[in-house]
Amino acid sequence: MANDISIDLRLVPLAVLHGAWLKAHPDRTFTTKAAACDFMANQIRQGYYTLADVKAAQPVPPPSATSVANGIRDAIDITQQVAPVAAVANRAEQNALDAQHRLSLALDRIDILEQSAPAVEGALQAISETIKGLGRTVEAAAKIDPAIVAGQVTAAVRDAFKPFAETVAAAGAQAAIGAMVAVSKVQTVPVSQAFGVAVMDALGREMMVDLYDDASSPAIDPSFIWTEGILRHLLLSQSTGENVWFGGEKGTGKTQTAQQFAARTGRGFVRVNFHKYTTSEDYIGAMGLENGATVFKDGDFLRAFTTPATVILLDEITNADPAALATLNGFLEPNSAVSYGGAVRRRAAGVLVFAADNTLTNGDESGRYAGTRQMNSALADRFSRVIAFKHLDITDEVAAVVKHTGCTDDLAEHVLKAVHACRSKVVSGDVIDAPSIRQVMAFIRAVPVLGVDEAWATAIGNRQPSESAAALETIKAAYLNNSFVLSCF
Repeated sequence: MANDISIDLRLVPLAVLHGAWLKAHPDRTFTTKAAACDFMANQIRQGYYTLADVKAAQPVPPPSATSVANGIRDAIDITQQVAPVAAVANRAEQNALDAQHRLSLALDRIDILEQSAPAVEGALQAISETIKGLGRTVEAAAKIDPAIVAGQVTAAVRDAFKPFAETVAAAGAQAAIGAMVAVSKVQTVPVSQAFGVAVMDALGREMMVDLYDDASSPAIDPSFIWTEGILRHLLLSQSTGENVWFGGEKGTGKTQTAQQFAARTGRGFVRVNFHKYTTSEDYIGAMGLENGATVFKDGDFLRAFTTPATVILLDEITNADPAALATLNGFLEPNSAVSYGGAVRRRAAGVLVFAADNTLTNGDESGRYAGTRQMNSALADRFSRVIAFKHLDITDEVAAVVKHTGCTDDLAEHVLKAVHACRSKVVSGDVIDAPSIRQVMAFIRAVPVLGVDEAWATAIGNRQPSESAAALETIKAAYLNNSFVLSCF
C-alpha cells in the first residue's frame, strides 16, 4: 500500500533518501522530504524500484547553501500560504477563535532563528511583519473558527520552514536549530504496520502506535527482533506517559529496544550513560560561561526532557551514586514542573523515560555486575513497571544471528546450542557469565579469518574469569564441531 510505503520512507535518513532520489530521478528537483516520500512511494507501488533499493542508496546530503536559500525563500512565501486565513476571517458563518497563542509560537520560532542565523534577519523580519499583520486581522474579525485559523497558521508556518529544518538535519546541526520547528505526531497506525508484530489488548483488539516526524530519530535496524510482551509495555507507556525500568542480563536487548522503538516511531532518542562518578550536573546541566556571561547550560537529559516525543534512556543507572540521582525524582513525577537553572522545566508532550540496567532496582544478587548498587526506593518508585528482560528462545535467537551475520540457520543453531549449555552452567555456578548474542555474532564473523579456536577465544573465551575457563572449554569441545563450522562458509 502506498501509504505504508510512504511511512517507511519517512523513517529513512534524509541523506540516504536524497541519494536514492538522485539515482532514480536525476532530472527532478528534490524539494521536501515529505513530498519526495509521497512521490517515491507511488513509484515503488508501480514497480520502478523497491523500498530496499532506497534504503541501500549511498547517502548524499542535500547541498546546504542552496537548500538553506530555498528554505528561506519558502519561508518568505508564508504570506501567500496564510492568505486564506484572512478570507476565513471575513466569513461571518465561521466560529470564533483566539489565534494569538499560535501566532506567538510562530514569532518565538522566528526569534530563535534570528539569533542563530543573522544573515537571514531581513527575510525573517518580513515574515514577522506579515504574521503580525495577520494577527491584527484576526483580532478585528468576528465569529472566526478556532480550528480553521489555528490549523492554517500552524500548517503554513511548519510547511514554510520544513525545507530549512531538513537541511539542518542533513548537516548535523539539529541540536542548535532543531528546536525551532516543533515535532508533531504524523498519524496513528496499527502496531503490525510499524513493527511487523500484531499486539492485542485484553479485549482482543489490535493496539495502535503513534508516529512522529522528528528528523533526528535513529536509523531503523530491520534485523531487530520484536516480541509482543515487550511491545505491549512500550505501548502502555505511550498512552500513560509512565516511566519503565528495563532490567536483565547483558545481551537481552534492553538498550536496543529503547533505541529501535524511537526509530520505528520517528521519535528523537537520547541515551544518558551513568557511571560511578556521575553527578547531577553531568546530565541535568550546570552554570557556565557563554560570551562572557554566566548562564545555565542544559544537560543532555534536560534538553531531551523538554523536546516533544523524545525517548530518554537512563542507561546503567545503578552504577551512579544514589545521591547523584536524587535530582531525577522531581522530573520523573507525573505532570512534573520543576524549577531548575532559573526556569520551570516541564516534561514535553510525548516524552518517554526508560531506565536500563542489569538489576531489577534491588541491586546485583548474582555478583556478576560489579559496581551496581541498590536504588533509592523513592527513585525506584518513579518507575511504574519493572520489566525483566530475558534471552529470546532459540528460534528467535537463530533468526537474529542469521539476520545480523548472514550465516546459515544450521550454523547459528549449532553455535547457540553451545551458548545455551553455557547458560545452564551459570545457574549451577560452573560458568560465571554466559556468552551474549553479541559475542555469538562476533565469533561467527571472525571464523572465516581467524579459524574456530582463535575466534572462540577472542570473541568469547578470553572474557571469562579463570574459574570459568575449564567449564567453557569443556562445553566448546562437546558442542562445537570445527569441521562443520568451517564448512558453513
